[in-house]
Amino acid sequence: MFFTRSKVLAGLVTFSMAAAVLGAPAQATGFTARMNAAAELNPITGNVITPANARSELVADEILVSKRDVRVVEEPMRKEVVDTAAEKTSLETEKKPELAVAAPNVYLNIHTDASLGSEVIGKLYSNDVAKILQDNGGDWVKVKSGKLVGYVLGEYLVKGDEAELLSELVKKNVAVVDDEDEEVEVHSYKGDNGVMMTVSSGDRIDVKEDMENETDGWIEVATEKGTGYVRSEEVNVTDSYPVAETSEEQQERLENATVKDIADDAQMKADKASEVAEAAAEKAEEAVSIVEDEDAEPTKADEKAAETAQAVAELTRTAADNTQETADTAKEDMQKHGAETGQAVADFALQFVGNPYVWGGSSLTHGTDCSGFTMSVFANFGVGLPHYDAAQRGYGIAIDSIADARPGDLICFYGHVGIYIGDGMMVHASNARDGIKVSRADYRAIATIRRIFY
Repeated sequence: MFFTRSKVLAGLVTFSMAAAVLGAPAQATGFTARMNAAAELNPITGNVITPANARSELVADEILVSKRDVRVVEEPMRKEVVDTAAEKTSLETEKKPELAVAAPNVYLNIHTDASLGSEVIGKLYSNDVAKILQDNGGDWVKVKSGKLVGYVLGEYLVKGDEAELLSELVKKNVAVVDDEDEEVEVHSYKGDNGVMMTVSSGDRIDVKEDMENETDGWIEVATEKGTGYVRSEEVNVTDSYPVAETSEEQQERLENATVKDIADDAQMKADKASEVAEAAAEKAEEAVSIVEDEDAEPTKADEKAAETAQAVAELTRTAADNTQETADTAKEDMQKHGAETGQAVADFALQFVGNPYVWGGSSLTHGTDCSGFTMSVFANFGVGLPHYDAAQRGYGIAIDSIADARPGDLICFYGHVGIYIGDGMMVHASNARDGIKVSRADYRAIATIRRIFY
């Protein structure tokens, strides 16, 4: 029963007046009977209600019941707040999706369906980043990376806190040319002069400097022609992550690639993986030092951060080792192919021994000079050399000595050039008297040895 303060006071006054007028105890009925009942309890406070404490107990009843009513009224409001917070969390999740980072031994295939038998549409390499679209805790995870949406085996993905830290380590800043600008000038130094190249709308160039330090209106960038500078007002700087390569992109990359291109690409990936591993190791060392500092009081968050950083350091070190192993294999393949091609060059050149020497000529059958001979031989293998012996010294890579030379290497002298055929010998267009012949490679002082196929 709910009593207001006025009803309680009115009841007390009525009880007192009746007793005074009648001069005798009033017959207790209704409310007054409750006050005279020795065992009557307030259901809210649990106290016995007596004439002496009726006022305070019933007032207390009013206050407590009122508070209870308020709680009942407030409950839907609290639920509404929770729902709003949940909705906000959902929106934040959409804005910042869960990322995963690939950690395969070599690469991770992306399939059209959650099945090994389904079509492979691309690859994730070590430290490539993907957005998780669906992860039910099974073998397969649906991801989006770059242009691709597909399924990958989840055991080769880094997720959670480790993925968040690792994605921070592999991301980089890129400057993107604004759509409305047709071309943006890249300068060799900060200033309006010294334009080294231009980039077109939509092009992306790597940013070299920390953007927090950019205060003068110029951004330092890395281009194929070296370090340059662009005006900050002409580009947008954004985060960029390494992403999956589509099967079409891979085919295009490999279609015209030489074994050297493949080896160079593999080594570039290995170098990047090594840089990430070094950065992760530094992060781990820094995080662990906070936990192990005797003068500090590390928190649970500090301990968790150290644990995550150590795990990421281990993952990135493994990725770097695996990537370097792939690069070493590619290099071995390149060297093997180079040796085979070099031998083919030597064998091809030897068939023209005895043909005439003609100064300024380049015909392997009707007459050629020394640089014309090497130029024409290598042209048969898709290599363009200039018709000038001194210029040919700038091609390929340098070999230290004749002991390290292999068939197909250029043996360069001052004013002459020939092709090494092995066993300390070379074939060359010697002179008008001897024509194309075989001689000792060290018959005169060697200027340099150049390996074209390596």
